[in-house]
Amino acid sequence: MRYYYIIIIFLVLLIFFCTPLRLERPITPFVIKPLREEAVFKQGRYLGKFKVSFYWIVKEEEYKGKRNIPLYLEDGKLLGYFPADFVKDLKIESCAQLRDGRIISYLKKKNRVKIVDKPLGYGFKLTPLKSIACDPEFIKLGSLLYIPNIFGLEIDSYGKHNGLFYAHDIGSEIKGRKIDIFLGYKDNHHFFKLAGIKHGTEVDVYLLE
Repeated sequence: MRYYYIIIIFLVLLIFFCTPLRLERPITPFVIKPLREEAVFKQGRYLGKFKVSFYWIVKEEEYKGKRNIPLYLEDGKLLGYFPADFVKDLKIESCAQLRDGRIISYLKKKNRVKIVDKPLGYGFKLTPLKSIACDPEFIKLGSLLYIPNIFGLEIDSYGKHNGLFYAHDIGSEIKGRKIDIFLGYKDNHHFFKLAGIKHGTEVDVYLLE
């Protein structure tokens, strides 16, 4: 009988020590979370390398000489007489700022000018540092583009450029794999030069779809 009790006590102790403790909350394993990845910009479809050029708003105040070349508005009314070099550059750059602050765009097909609030592209209003002229055979007008070579470019009050551009314009000299970046005013060309992007520099262009 005595051995019987010893065996029972032994079994009770064995069950006690071999049975896991019951906790109110399960133990949560320690997990090391992966580091947060930087957001990766979706680059879209690669279009290839394109040569860069620039265009800008011509300022009448920077030109001297005889004011003997007339410019006419769409309705045929005379806008005024201007220096020959100013008119020549207006027709090349397609937009200008008059001495009184008004902006005009050159309408090539009509050989007329139009007073506007923003320079006109081909069916779009131009935005400084965001609009480009292109060959529509290579880049469809209205397309959103990404140029990684220009991403992060420091431009004074504009901050850092996000590399995004819009195909807002065409040009008689912009044929094939070329893009013409609208600077707004010519002074902005300085920031591209500092980044090593000059006239004729090749950049990668992506179409965002």
